[in-house]
Formats: sequence, C-alpha cells, structure tokens
Amino acid sequence: MSEKRLSHCQGKGSLTHNNRKFNAKNVDDTRTKNNIIFTQQPIEEAYERLFGAAVERYNAKQKRADRKIKTSYFRHIFKRDISQSVVTAADKRKSFYEDVVQIGDMKNTGIGTPDAEIATACLTEYMHGFQKRNPNFYVFNAVLHLDEATPHLHIDYIPVGHYKSGIDTRNGIAQALKEMGYGSGKETIARWREAECKVLTEICVRHGIQIAAPEKSRGSLTVEQYKEYAKVKEQVEEKKEEVARLDEQAAYADNLLKHREELRTQVDEIIDRLEEQYQEKNAAVAQLDEQIEEKSSALTQTAAELADKQSLLETSAAKVAKLKSISEIETGKTMFGGKVTLSREDYGTLTDLARKQIAVENRESELTSEIAKLKKENEQAAEQINAQKQEILRLYPLKEELRKVKNELSSLKVKFQKVMDFVESMKFTQKLEEFLKTKKAALKR
Repeated sequence: MSEKRLSHCQGKGSLTHNNRKFNAKNVDDTRTKNNIIFTQQPIEEAYERLFGAAVERYNAKQKRADRKIKTSYFRHIFKRDISQSVVTAADKRKSFYEDVVQIGDMKNTGIGTPDAEIATACLTEYMHGFQKRNPNFYVFNAVLHLDEATPHLHIDYIPVGHYKSGIDTRNGIAQALKEMGYGSGKETIARWREAECKVLTEICVRHGIQIAAPEKSRGSLTVEQYKEYAKVKEQVEEKKEEVARLDEQAAYADNLLKHREELRTQVDEIIDRLEEQYQEKNAAVAQLDEQIEEKSSALTQTAAELADKQSLLETSAAKVAKLKSISEIETGKTMFGGKVTLSREDYGTLTDLARKQIAVENRESELTSEIAKLKKENEQAAEQINAQKQEILRLYPLKEELRKVKNELSSLKVKFQKVMDFVESMKFTQKLEEFLKTKKAALKR
C-alpha cells in the first residue's frame, strides 16, 4: 500500500450538493445509495435549537421594545431567509462552515479498490469522534460520499460561542475555537486543522495506511511556495464549487424550459374550459330572457281577453236586469178579470225576450266559469313571471361576473402570449447554454 496524503480543507458549503438534491456530472448516481449519512438536520431547526432560547433570554432582559429581536436569530444576523448554501454576514460571520476530509486521491484510493474500503473505514471512525472532540462545532449535516472518484467527507457545522453581554450564545468561530483550547489570533483555525489531521493520521496508521508528510515539510517547497500552492489549490476548489453551482443552475433552467410547453398547454386548456363555461351560462341566461318575454306577452294577451269578457258579462247582466223589471210590472183589473190581453206582436216580442233571457243566463254562467278560470291562470302566470324576475335579478350579477371573467381571460391570453413571444424572441435557452459554455471554458483555463 502506497503512502497517501491527507486533505483537510474548507469547503464552499452547498447542502443541495452534499445531500444530492442535484447531481453534478462527476457523480455516479447508481452508487449514491452507498453514501453514508451521519446526520442530516435542517439548518433552520439547528439554529432554533442552538440560539432560540438565547434570543428569548436576551429579549426578556430588554426594557425597550425597539431593542428586542423580533425575527429569527438567522434573519437577525444574516438579514435574509434560511439558505442551503453558506451566507456571509456584514461582520464576516458565515451561516455555517464546511470541512472536506479525504485520504489519498483517485490514483491510489479510487472507489472500488481495497484501499478505498480502508479509507472509508478510517473516515467513518474519524467522523464518529468529531463532535466529541469539537463540542463548540455543532454538526448538523455530515455525509461520506462514495459516488464520486474518491471517498471523502463533507462536515457542515455551526460554531457556537458563549458571551457575557448581548446574546449569551451566538454564532462565533473565534470564540468557539478559544473555548475549545486553540487560543486566539489568525492561526487558531490552522492549529485546529493540524490537530484534526493528527487524529486522522493516527486512525489511518491503526488501519495500515501510511500517511505522507505534508508537502511544506518535504523540503521541495519553501514556505512561500507552499502558501502560494495552498492558495491556488483553494482557488481550484472554489472553481469546482462554482462549476457545481452552474451545473445546478443549468439543470434548473433545463427543467423550466422542458416544462414550458406543458405549462402553456395547461393554461390554454384552462382558458378554453372557462370560455366554454361562460358560453353555457350566457346561453342559459339568453334562453331565460326569451321565456320571460314570451310569458309577458301571453299575460298581456290574457289580460286583454279577460277585459273583453268582463265587458260582455256586464252587457249581459244589464239585459237580464231589464227582463226582470218586466216581470215586476203589476197588472190592473179589467172587465175580463185579472188577465192581460196582448197583441200578437207584443206577445211575440215578450216570448223572444224570454228565450233570450234564458240564453243570456246560460251564457252568464259560462262566462263566470271562464272568467274564474282565466283569473286563476292569470294568477299562476303572474307567480311564474315574478319567480322568473327574481331569477333574472339573481342572474344579473352572474352575467356581469361572466363578462369580467371573459375580459380577464382575454387579457390573460394576450399577456401569456406576449411572455412566450418575448422568451422566443430573446432566445433565452440559446443564451443560457452559451453563457454556461463560456463560463465553464473560462473556469477550465
């Protein structure tokens, strides 16, 4: 087994990459299931657990309301919502820190080799003791990646410091390192990493892995050269992270463009369905208007017929009254007794009047029945018309609402078409691909 070098450096901190919310091109997703997850706690939950009670204690001490913290601790420090990537505050504090730990490289410890299996065991043992060794570094996300070229750890942690004034528990890496015994000053983080590398080296030796000395102690590089090398190496890591972010953005953009036509089809279907419903409702209202017009016309005609028959009835009643007055005429005594003698002409007239009286009385009875029937029909028609009028009053707002919906749909169609025309005219897809291609080419240089 050849000597291997340890890599213990600061990562950029991308939880979506670490937790495989998206896969970069160097990831073999068929092996992602082999990754070892030590802990995956949502960062917002971690912040609440670490600093929620401290904020409450701080607020309880404040006598002035304007000095109280009214938001979450994260928003109070970083002035934004929770992010899955590292956020830097105005005072240079980071929302979390990440260390990437690796043994060897793809040439001597590539995935699938016995050396890679031993390195995985060493990294697992190292991770299990990390939190105990570093009580002020709260690990909320830690994953051992086995789906890339070489096994390596991503350790994401929040540094916790304790203070006498202000919020008594805060995000503070300098104070956290000081409380863990690494002193203060610019070299504290270097001393801490050196101590961690020593622990990992001891673990590797127990597993039969020989660790090569750090390059700066080999004699082939001066301190200045090594610092320059370390700086370049850090820049390379930053570029790798930037490429990963660009890959993530490209995947997201591709997904948006992929579903653009599907979204457009869905919008068109919704608009067509609403227009169809509008036409159905509009037709129903028009039919109801037509029925009301017919009923109103029929009611007017019925009222006219009723008036004519009422006039006829009154005329007939007058004639009957005249006949009754004849029967009430008293006869005087004559030389022939109580009989009244009429001429043949008068007799014929009276007989004819009697027959007409009987006919009028019969007709009066018929007209009375018919008038009663017409009155009943008139009342029913009036009730129907009243109900239909109420329905019209109820439907008027619906007609207005349908009109507004139609106008909104027309406006929506126009706006949506303008957006789609704008996207097509600007050639966003082509420009995005050209931008990503140019950016990646620049990073490779």
